[in-house]
Amino acid sequence: MNEKTYSAPAATFTERPEDYELKITLPGIAKDEIELHIEGRTLTLKTATKHQNPAGFKQVVTEFERGDYAMSADLPAMADPSTLAAKVENGILTVTVRKRPETQPRKIAIG
Repeated sequence: MNEKTYSAPAATFTERPEDYELKITLPGIAKDEIELHIEGRTLTLKTATKHQNPAGFKQVVTEFERGDYAMSADLPAMADPSTLAAKVENGILTVTVRKRPETQPRKIAIG
């Protein structure tokens, strides 16, 4: 049985005053090779590379493994999954999700 294996990409999760930002390194992965899904509060990433060597190309040595990545992350309870946005640039996938409005700090007027 030839089971596909995945590597976990390096990732950084940051909380900012209005939102959360998740940066995931995906070197050599094209935008159309990335699958991003949300179910409940669980965000799941999976890549499926389509890289093929050019015709007549014989690879002699490789130090850079171009493989597939997979990971999942649970969003904090304060995150609003309906506001998820994602972009990929220079091998970095950036996912942002806003905090729910009711969890935002606000000034209360005193009457």
